[in-house]
Amino acid sequence: MFLEIFVIGILAGMSPGPDFFIVMKNSLGFGKKIGIASALGIGAALMIHATYTVLGLAVIIQTYIYVFKTIQIIGAAYLAYLGVQALLSLFKKEKFTLEAQLESGNGKSFWQGFKNGFICNVFNPKAFLFFLSVFSQFFSVDTPKWIEWAYGLEVVMAVTGWFIFLSLMISSKFFRSLYQRGHKVLDGFFGGILLYFSYRLSKNIFD
Repeated sequence: MFLEIFVIGILAGMSPGPDFFIVMKNSLGFGKKIGIASALGIGAALMIHATYTVLGLAVIIQTYIYVFKTIQIIGAAYLAYLGVQALLSLFKKEKFTLEAQLESGNGKSFWQGFKNGFICNVFNPKAFLFFLSVFSQFFSVDTPKWIEWAYGLEVVMAVTGWFIFLSLMISSKFFRSLYQRGHKVLDGFFGGILLYFSYRLSKNIFD
């Protein structure tokens, strides 16, 4: 069962979503360090999801629908904010050079990258539903708590590890050179994708 949950965690991380695009955008635009920071932020948020699920708070959140709706609204608003930021970068006139941006101090700090990943995931209702669905499928009332914690930690490590690997791969010289040549197109693409996720999330809130 450990292997099954590990594979599920990897597949969940690999599926394109807000977390995936946040890590890609920060890795390409600000380098490996910020991409890894975003991955660690996602991991920290996942740990929160795993913790309240194991403690049974997921049932409480699911019961009080207004709490869940509030989480959805905050998550949708943050994704929209990131999407708009990416689109606004299209109108900047200065010549883009990744190395110059990092050297000038205009790049993101480690904390900013971590915060991007953390907020994106912690307010993502899909992360909550993911843990709830996994735990409901693999655990019963007889499952020892230490096993629940072990499985929760396994998912966190699997997803975080995938995003760190993604950051290392995307921030390589090859991908960064491609990004430098077409960063406006990619920023527009990332911004549009994030706004799309925000729209989908908002639509689900009011359905």
